[in-house]
Amino acid sequence: MKIALFGATGAVGGYFLNKALAAGHEVTALVRSPEKLVAQPNLRAVKGDVTDTSDVQSVINQTDVVVSCLGNVKGVMIMERAAEAILQAAAAQSNPPKCLFVSSIGCGGSSWVVLQLLRLINGRAVFADYERADARIAREANVPYVLIRPAALKEKPGNGKYRVFQGDGTFARPMAKEDVAAFLFDAVESEKWDGRGGFQLAGCK
Repeated sequence: MKIALFGATGAVGGYFLNKALAAGHEVTALVRSPEKLVAQPNLRAVKGDVTDTSDVQSVINQTDVVVSCLGNVKGVMIMERAAEAILQAAAAQSNPPKCLFVSSIGCGGSSWVVLQLLRLINGRAVFADYERADARIAREANVPYVLIRPAALKEKPGNGKYRVFQGDGTFARPMAKEDVAAFLFDAVESEKWDGRGGFQLAGCK
């Protein structure tokens, strides 16, 4: 498959990139600093801004799947603008590619408790950006999508297991970032989760 990847230099994006390349997929990654990616067969790194629709369009053209592992970093709020740019670029294709998005537990009514905690930890404005992006994706009608809200993320190695569910995620088991990438990789070829309004994602023993 031809995959457009956003957030390739982050932890989840890096794990997904390695899985996709190992499986023989072709990946085009839009990044601010292409030098941060090690040159590999089937990887094309493009310098650009994920909130710029023209930059996003340049990597989405002729792709089969779009994967977004983006997140706000150091208070720089990109989530809503990036979601809009990705969905607009995908919708402009004659056959819109499926778009996979990583959001956050607490969005979309997934946990009121976690929502309040993350507002305190990250600031209301920062988390509100996640909420707006999540809501924008969930109401998309023209582009097939998968929207997941992972529970608390850990740096420890993953075990390749995860639990996907709808409903309250307050007490969801924390999960490794590598296992979020495992779900995304599995969802690339599966239609099981497409366009169903958003899911919570938790770890498993």
